[in-house]
Amino acid sequence: MPARQSQPAILRTAILALTLAVAACDSAESPLSPDAAEPLAPESVGAESVPAMPEMLTAGTGPRILFSSARTGGTDLYRMAPDGSGVVRVTTFTGPDQFPAWSWDNNRIAFMRNRLDASNAVHQDIYLMNADGTGKRWARSVTTPYNITDPSWSKDGTRLVVSVWITGARSVGGTPYLALINLATGSLSYINAVTGGVIGYGPSFDPTGKKIVYAGQEMRSLEMINADGSGHQAIVASPDRGSLTGKFLYPAFSPDGKKVAYTGSLVANSDIYVRTLVGGTTKALTTYSGTDMRPTWSADGTRIAFMSDRTGKSQIYTVPSNGGTQVRITNTSVAESSPAWSH
Repeated sequence: MPARQSQPAILRTAILALTLAVAACDSAESPLSPDAAEPLAPESVGAESVPAMPEMLTAGTGPRILFSSARTGGTDLYRMAPDGSGVVRVTTFTGPDQFPAWSWDNNRIAFMRNRLDASNAVHQDIYLMNADGTGKRWARSVTTPYNITDPSWSKDGTRLVVSVWITGARSVGGTPYLALINLATGSLSYINAVTGGVIGYGPSFDPTGKKIVYAGQEMRSLEMINADGSGHQAIVASPDRGSLTGKFLYPAFSPDGKKVAYTGSLVANSDIYVRTLVGGTTKALTTYSGTDMRPTWSADGTRIAFMSDRTGKSQIYTVPSNGGTQVRITNTSVAESSPAWSH
């Protein structure tokens, strides 16, 4: 299988955080259907008997931003107010906790953790907990030989859309396919599996729970599809498939569903953009020469939080969603990443 072209350093770092081998094969020329994967049978899903952290039980319920931080040596989840105050540690697990997502009622959190499969190999999988720190459990009681990343909640809280990285049975990394996890049963189903599946990076549900936005094959486009697999349409596409630029990733619907914020690498750096779905206008919110990525909207749609390495270490910033002054809200000497604003 031909090797994919090397990414610029700023993109390579981000993509390797998603999968152990995203650059291992060229999915555009030889995508393998999700049908090749092992069956993922529905299982009952039980909660772990892990006590809540005291500070989680007493913390307030106003607007909050979840984020990953290495301030305690590992990578744990923390929560803070939108101005960066009131930082609370949320997880204390061994290994990295990354890419958190709030349920739409702000009562639950999904995020990515490392997990041993049946062969004791490490894979990325999705973990759940209540916002008060109780009810910790895996989204699926069964393990899988694939990496499962980037959870996003449906409006009613019954499903997660994720990327499952497969190239065939027992593979690690590879090509990401869109899938839905039923949280009542733990079952996983690929979107449009009968027709070969949908290749997609970093999917995100819209506020209605009916549409999903994602980065398409080779991250050369932003695309949208209904959760039932119908109604596919492209939102924006790169004009040059041979270039190392023209990449798109981490799209997120605005609270009213009328806009999409995303990471775009249109030149030799990645910035935050907002695209209006009706009319197709696009506005750049950042123009930094390094890496700005993973936008997340405030509940009222007026601001966007994102991560940036402009100080040497990734930190969390906010910016008005229509453009304006960028404000740094974390100030540490360690990496702060993957912000997720409460709804």
